[in-house]
Amino acid sequence: MYNNLSISDILRLHKTGELDLIAWNKHFIDRVKATESTIHAWEYVNEDHWLKNVDEAIAHSNPAFADLLGVPVGIKDIFNTIDMPTEMGSPIWKGFTPGNDARVVHNIKFHGGLTAGKTVTAEFAVHTPNETRNPWNTAYSPGTSSSGSAAAVASGMVPLAIGTQTAGSIIRPASYCGVFGFKPTFGTLPRTGMLKTTDTLDTVGLFGTNTADCRRLFDVMRVKGLDYPYVNKRLENPSFQQKNGAKWKVGIVLEQHSVAADYNDFALKAFADFVAKLNSLTDVEVVKPSFGPLIEKAHSVQETIYHKALSYYFKHEFEKKTLMSPVMYEIVAEGNTISPEVYHAAIANQSVLTAEMDSLFQDVDVLITLSTAGHAPEFGIAIDPPDTCLIWTMCGLPTLSIPQFQHNGLPFGVQAIGRKYADYKLLDFVEFLTEKGLTPQFAALSN
Repeated sequence: MYNNLSISDILRLHKTGELDLIAWNKHFIDRVKATESTIHAWEYVNEDHWLKNVDEAIAHSNPAFADLLGVPVGIKDIFNTIDMPTEMGSPIWKGFTPGNDARVVHNIKFHGGLTAGKTVTAEFAVHTPNETRNPWNTAYSPGTSSSGSAAAVASGMVPLAIGTQTAGSIIRPASYCGVFGFKPTFGTLPRTGMLKTTDTLDTVGLFGTNTADCRRLFDVMRVKGLDYPYVNKRLENPSFQQKNGAKWKVGIVLEQHSVAADYNDFALKAFADFVAKLNSLTDVEVVKPSFGPLIEKAHSVQETIYHKALSYYFKHEFEKKTLMSPVMYEIVAEGNTISPEVYHAAIANQSVLTAEMDSLFQDVDVLITLSTAGHAPEFGIAIDPPDTCLIWTMCGLPTLSIPQFQHNGLPFGVQAIGRKYADYKLLDFVEFLTEKGLTPQFAALSN
């Protein structure tokens, strides 16, 4: 009975007395009971704890701050939670309880939302596969590292969940699991109380079943006001969030980057068909922008920054070799060999590429490409096939994966990329696509 209802619909029905929020939450709890034994999306979930959180959210609700009243949100298990363990996908931190909430978790609660539980993450949010399965077909991967959050939303266990992205850990799981995945502009969602892996890359993001819900959760969690001058000047500036002209000017990325050579043929054809539909709209102008040569070096630049940062932040864990996966251990060991000079050169290249991208967006409103090289790989593969996700992450750009395609019963997405701090313009564009019938929604399991 709750299929295709947005959070706005749910809250309206609650206000008129047509929907009971406790009964609504029990619906999700029943979904967890029915599917968790095969999906393995949760690191920590407890029915009594969940219902207690619903009661407290309703009892302490403030009509002025009720944007998420009674809404259960899955929390990736790298965010601190005051009343649940935060184990970060590692036996080293088994049973650790930080005694506080991450700031985004606090913001969710402040607006009436509740923590449904902690979702499974890859070890330290890096590469090592976990036990979470793809709700569409459990023989396939849900993507890393925000696997549990994407799978929980896709299988109808929660309407919303949060995750993180340092390369592609929002966009890939969203693509593979057939849900919307939104990675906002770097720094617009606070990282206080979250596991840190890479200072210049780590970004908080979220999953939902429609764009309106993604917008609502973003609004609730983001930083606001004069204390954040770039946010205040751009994100909160209506003129900066408007398209450049009468038409949406959409830049096509795929043919512009060599990584496309490794994409699946079925994915390339699906994307070409999508671009043709987009090009047929009278209020869209499709263009092919030119990128500077540095974009081809983006993967190696990101790897240098990422591995060096991991070697710094995981010195303590590195000493516990037997409790760290071989993949993580090798990355940290490799990071230890990177000199400060090489690291600083990579940071400089990151800044140059970011500036180049910002200049490009003076001529286009959004960029479009595939979210992933195709549908999900088989379960157990440690590294996802290469794509362009990390480029947009490295430049701090807002990106949104739309559940657009299917092949052999498995979904994969198209990715829309916006200018830095033009998050609302990006969301408006995806809502425009929805109005034009170009954003089909899928349901991995009946909810």
